[in-house]
Amino acid sequence: MNAQRPSGRLGRPVDPAKEAKILEAARSAFLEHPYDRISMDALASRAGVSKVTLYAKYKSKDQLFVAAMSVGCNQIYERAMLEAEAGKPLAETLLRLGVDFVTMMLEPEISALHGVMMQALATRPELPRAFFERVVHRSTQILADALALANKRGEIACDDHYRAAVQFIAMVQGEFRYKQELGIASGVDEAELTTFVASCVQVFLRGYAKTPR
Repeated sequence: MNAQRPSGRLGRPVDPAKEAKILEAARSAFLEHPYDRISMDALASRAGVSKVTLYAKYKSKDQLFVAAMSVGCNQIYERAMLEAEAGKPLAETLLRLGVDFVTMMLEPEISALHGVMMQALATRPELPRAFFERVVHRSTQILADALALANKRGEIACDDHYRAAVQFIAMVQGEFRYKQELGIASGVDEAELTTFVASCVQVFLRGYAKTPR
């Protein structure tokens, strides 16, 4: 069961070092044991923190699982927004984001956690939706906001930034994700990935090129 903390304590800040320990412990626990057999008490003990500290940041096991899966993803997309705000050329930002995102997506641990989530689907049907809303949708929206800034600067001409973000994210995954899901991936060739993502960036920018008046 995922016991709920008193609502008055939800949202209290947690020391970054403790939060990192919690997420690391959660990842390893979710990979080692069936999802439904892991309790918040056990996760707190594994992370070496009190239940009060754990619940101060995560009100449920589902929320903690989603957070554990989203650590690298959040950083990749938030960096893209920072680059957009700093005025970095969109082509450079998209290339870096695409390579980093696919590399992260193909990490064995991330792939394994995705498998854990799908195995838990029968008893936790809300978990994939929470993952989509808090990770997939959030990341896509961050990229959409970055594209909106590029649009204002005249780098692209786009009237639906979210749709454009979805298109780019889908495009850069190419065959890499299919090979991973089918179990035929033998690692990522960095040069091959960079070349592929660079071609995706070119196609994307041509498709959303600002047409002269």
